[in-house]
Amino acid sequence: MSVDPESPESPERPERPERPATGWARLPRWQHIVLMALCTVVLIAAIANFLVSDSNRARALHAALTIIDGAVLVTLITAYLRRTAA
Repeated sequence: MSVDPESPESPERPERPERPATGWARLPRWQHIVLMALCTVVLIAAIANFLVSDSNRARALHAALTIIDGAVLVTLITAYLRRTAA
């Protein structure tokens, strides 16, 4: 019976080289935290401006900014959690 070289029990398992960091992972930890804090402030401001806007054009602009900033914040948080888990 042959042993699969990719299985964890195999003594012949080749070492995988570490991949270079890409995207948000290249940032130092303090910059990552600062970006998350700034993104949170911008998100709160965009929601507040959306609620007090008096024209539909302004509401659409603030809604778009809210969606974009929310997406950026989610990617920042998931990248940070992935980075701390590793």
